[in-house]
Amino acid sequence: MPDKTKRLTLTLVILLAIVALSSGLFVSQHMHTKKTVDAGQLHGTLLDAPRSIQPFSLTGIDHKPFNNASLQGAWTMVFFGFTHCGYMCPTTMAELGKMYRLLQAKGVNNLPQVVMISVDPERDSLTKLGHYVKAFDVHFKGARGHADAIKAMTQELGIAYLKVMRKGSDDSDHYDIEHTGSVMLFNPRGELVAFFTSPHQADLLAKDYMLLVA
Repeated sequence: MPDKTKRLTLTLVILLAIVALSSGLFVSQHMHTKKTVDAGQLHGTLLDAPRSIQPFSLTGIDHKPFNNASLQGAWTMVFFGFTHCGYMCPTTMAELGKMYRLLQAKGVNNLPQVVMISVDPERDSLTKLGHYVKAFDVHFKGARGHADAIKAMTQELGIAYLKVMRKGSDDSDHYDIEHTGSVMLFNPRGELVAFFTSPHQADLLAKDYMLLVA
């Protein structure tokens, strides 16, 4: 019964997060650029205006700080996941890998940096996270941080996640994490401009990216 309640709670949180994003509650107060893309052409969701995010401080798989400055200077796609994930994370990362190679094949110059941020800092060391993301594409990056830093960042971005203990297990390490599968797109100023909800398809992600960047 507790498991059912937790799952119900997570579903509600995810739905509320998506509604908040779509309804404009998630839109910035400051308009930096005019929207030049027809939202009807996109499979993802384009915000009405780029949105800056609160300062955050994580550590990248290169052992260097990963923070707001890390989102500047290039387009960035961010996905929140974890290495023990059974389906959503490997599926999403595989599609992002295919998308990246599609963009390369099409000769796109300003390729995105793709970053997976762990929502499971207890089990995801930088080494483990590094091996995981690089398995999908050598260009991919990863970052982790303290649980409270991850919580603050995910709440701001409308990403929900919930630890669920595996049935019949007394081992505190035997748990799964149910989470939102959205991919967030940041512009070279480090502002959120769009997001893509799961399930993801490489060709649609590539198409949206080219429309938005162009």
